[in-house]
Amino acid sequence: MAAAAASTFAGAGSAEAEIHYSGVVDIKLTGNAQASLPLSNGASLVFRNASTSTSTYAQDFYLLMKGGISGSARGDYSVFGRILPANLPQGRNVSAGKFLPVTGNPDEGVLILSWTYGQFSPPLSGRLRGFVGFRFNTGKGTQYGWARIQTKNDMDSHIHDLIKDYAWGDPGDVILTGQKDSSESANAKSIAGSLGLLAFGAQGLNAWRTHPCRTRTD
Repeated sequence: MAAAAASTFAGAGSAEAEIHYSGVVDIKLTGNAQASLPLSNGASLVFRNASTSTSTYAQDFYLLMKGGISGSARGDYSVFGRILPANLPQGRNVSAGKFLPVTGNPDEGVLILSWTYGQFSPPLSGRLRGFVGFRFNTGKGTQYGWARIQTKNDMDSHIHDLIKDYAWGDPGDVILTGQKDSSESANAKSIAGSLGLLAFGAQGLNAWRTHPCRTRTD
């Protein structure tokens, strides 16, 4: 059902859009389920949930990318050589960080492993929210995007995974976590360093002119 729900969102965003936003998809994954979220030119962002035994604690949650020349996620290697996608806050420049491949075994992003391992593992009670940053290339240049994830631990120690929404930019675009439209230029100020503002074009240039890190020469 999750994969079918995702497939109803075909080619998000208009042909003219620089930022392609999915809208709220609210895809829930439990048990052994998978959701394939379409991107540009046949690429897809895949979330896979796996219950490896009858134990309530034996749940894994993975991120993969398919259909492109390359696909990677923001994150780092952890112990045992596992790729752990970073849990990013709102307004973070997706491209400004380390990326590692998540194109399939053994390269896959570990969001949750054995219930408690991974940067999206929820605490013993409550829920955990955050953004996954990703990049991909289908032969037209590098593109960046984000997906908003929530994992919730119920009182029976079962984890429920929710993919809330996601977005990606065209080749050459800068995108911030949570950014849904290219007109959201006010968020340009949240990019670290004044030069990052220039990626937002004329509106970014205006922000750069008033940026406190700029050294005046006029």
